[in-house]
Amino acid sequence: WDGRLNAFQRLLVVKSFRENLLQLAVRRFVAEELGRTYVLSPPFDLVGCFRDSQKTTPLIFVLSAGADPTDALLKLAKDNDYLDRLQFVSLGQGQGQKAETLIHLGRQSGDWVCLQNCHLANSWMPALERIQELQDPNTIDDMYRLWLTSMPSSSFPVPVLQGGIKITNEPPKGLRANLSRTFQEITPDIYEGCSKSREFKKLLFGLAFFHAAILERRKFGPIGWNVPYEWMDSDFQVSREQVAMYLESQPGVPWITLNYIIAEVNYGGRVTDDKDVRLISFFLKRYVNEGLLTDGYKLSSLDTYYAPKEGSVEEVREMVQGFPLDDDPQVFGLHPNALITAQTNSANQFLGTVISVQPRSSSSGAGKSPNEIVYEMADDFSKRVPPRMKPKDAHADTYKKTPEGGIVSLGVFHSQELTRFNVLIDRVSNTLKTLGKAILGLVVMSAQLEDMFNSFVLQQVPPLWGEPISYPSLKPLNAWMTDFEERIAFMGSWLRQGPPASFWVSCFYFPQGFMTCSKQVHARKTKIPIDALSFFTQPTTLKDFKTATVPEDGVNVHGLFIQGCGWDFPSARMSESEKGILFVELPVIWMRVVVHKDFEQLCTREGLYTCPLYKTSMRKGTLSTTGHSTNFVAYFRLPSLVDDQGHWVRRGVAILCMLDD
Repeated sequence: WDGRLNAFQRLLVVKSFRENLLQLAVRRFVAEELGRTYVLSPPFDLVGCFRDSQKTTPLIFVLSAGADPTDALLKLAKDNDYLDRLQFVSLGQGQGQKAETLIHLGRQSGDWVCLQNCHLANSWMPALERIQELQDPNTIDDMYRLWLTSMPSSSFPVPVLQGGIKITNEPPKGLRANLSRTFQEITPDIYEGCSKSREFKKLLFGLAFFHAAILERRKFGPIGWNVPYEWMDSDFQVSREQVAMYLESQPGVPWITLNYIIAEVNYGGRVTDDKDVRLISFFLKRYVNEGLLTDGYKLSSLDTYYAPKEGSVEEVREMVQGFPLDDDPQVFGLHPNALITAQTNSANQFLGTVISVQPRSSSSGAGKSPNEIVYEMADDFSKRVPPRMKPKDAHADTYKKTPEGGIVSLGVFHSQELTRFNVLIDRVSNTLKTLGKAILGLVVMSAQLEDMFNSFVLQQVPPLWGEPISYPSLKPLNAWMTDFEERIAFMGSWLRQGPPASFWVSCFYFPQGFMTCSKQVHARKTKIPIDALSFFTQPTTLKDFKTATVPEDGVNVHGLFIQGCGWDFPSARMSESEKGILFVELPVIWMRVVVHKDFEQLCTREGLYTCPLYKTSMRKGTLSTTGHSTNFVAYFRLPSLVDDQGHWVRRGVAILCMLDD
């Protein structure tokens, strides 16, 4: 088949069967069609860029995470005897006038002016555009240069970007490259500068390995970190200096202090998600512990990575060069399957970028036009939209009355969810009908309908159907529609047949509300205050929720998926993932209601992992007005055969309410 297909046809096959390998196939396609020059990154040549520039041409550094061009610019200025004539100003609130003055003086004197972080000065960017457009070459010194640094930003003036020399320098990728760069910047004076030489050298290597590992772990997406943090070299330098300070001032190695200062303060100061705070603490303990002082201490489950013997910094640099170029996910505490996740995420981002720059042209061949395709989709979806659910059709137990005359807590919850689903049903039904009429020219195609049309073309859920009127979902359009029908079917079944033996907790807009109402039912039955109750999760061996029976207390839930590990169904415990299996659907889980004292005692069992439950695979969320995260739901306690909870934390194990397809 390799000989029968052309380069683009091979791309289509890879996209269909092995999407995680798409970028490798794209690289091969570009190399064959355009040449290898276009797939190899050119070396960072600031000197060459300077020589190509003119006094009227700005030099623009396009910043990327972890890469700082300041040192390279300072070196260039020093080599040209311009170090004293290089003027810096970091843009931000109130710095615009200062920057304008420096530009004016620099043009007269021939100084270099560097405006840092242009993306933070959105309101001043029009002024920068005006200054560049009105410049007069005859009044500018020939040695004057304007340097600009900015993250990619829509506010950066396009004329300035088009007229300037664009420079970018990607940070080193891979554990070996990161470690090599770190130890190239560590001089022999620093390396030999502590009186406790052996301890300092060992800790320094463990700290450098930790710094490189947490940076590289970001490429695995949410299973690596919920939020991709921008740790900098300054975090490492401060931690290195503190290690030396504590070793000089303490009789021994203060392991607890170092773990807290480095993980919770220096690096943890940038961490905003509490689940990531837990991860970074467990992560550092792998590299900063008493075992590190032993020669040959393994820094991962692989034999390749180990702590060096006490020696010179040159010997450490040579040892680092022996590390593999390609990183195994196990180095970062992840399962090898995480590489598939990282490659798939990268491929999806690449495809999203490609789609975003595509023209919205109509078909001119024998195939259907976009109008015909979207009209057929809208017509098909219209026929599939379920009717509104009516409270008058409710089963006697759904909104059962309490002795006080109110409705049972779960009935109140169902009523609230039903109202929200009915609003969504109306929105979906009405917009589909209006879109069909707009395509036929019977009504005006508004901006919202045009967005909906474009979303249908790209198989995306239209903004009109998104949050806040809908629930969080990352599914493509067809999968979203199927999931929507299934949710309505479950809610309708609960309405007409009464509360089920097992609840599809993923179905709800607000799963936290379901859990609170379930506890309230138990509190009213037992007369125990709801504040004194907690849920203790006990997985069952039931794969089919239809065979579940109503528990004496608490509720059964189903429809959840676990990521980052496998599941041993006979023993109802966590296990290591099977090769290529990224997600496993969990069995029915009994959410047992217990008092706090019993809950605390149950949580002391060996091998219990405190597993976060999220609505979507994105994991990160924001605090809503209710005080709850828009993504995090609750912690489930899951049994495993591994006593070290840190093992599963480093694996990035979490439960998801739904998958992305």
